[in-house]
Amino acid sequence: MSDILRNLEDNLKCQVALYDELNTLGGHKQKALIKNNLQELEAITVREEQLLLEGSRLEKERLLWAEQIGLDLGKAPEDLTLAELADHYPNLQEVRKDLDRAVGALQGIHETNTQLLQQAMKVVEFTVGMLTHQERNTYHHPTNLKEDEGIPKLHLLDRRV
Repeated sequence: MSDILRNLEDNLKCQVALYDELNTLGGHKQKALIKNNLQELEAITVREEQLLLEGSRLEKERLLWAEQIGLDLGKAPEDLTLAELADHYPNLQEVRKDLDRAVGALQGIHETNTQLLQQAMKVVEFTVGMLTHQERNTYHHPTNLKEDEGIPKLHLLDRRV
């Protein structure tokens, strides 16, 4: 059983390191978003994709270790939480705390980056709206027609393109 626990602990430590690197990349992504540096954003995204693939592999491995531990505890692996395992096996307490810290930090960075991306999208939508649609016509025929009635709106860009 100690080998299984050691393997699980090693796996969780690898996951903590992976999340810490994702946190670092998230900070770099914030700076790149603020600077509007598309090349840096692309490089960060490529690295994040690699880390997420590695994280997926680590998670599958963790489930195998949890399944073996679950058999010993008489529980299904999906019903085991890390907090519960740490209660049964105190040597997992430190890695549980590290994992909680890393995931919490990653959530905070993700929320900030999401807000930055939403603001950037609003700017793009506003700019595209200004280029493709005008609320008022710049010229009216000298008739008694009400504004916008029967008069096509002017568009700087054709939206069909």
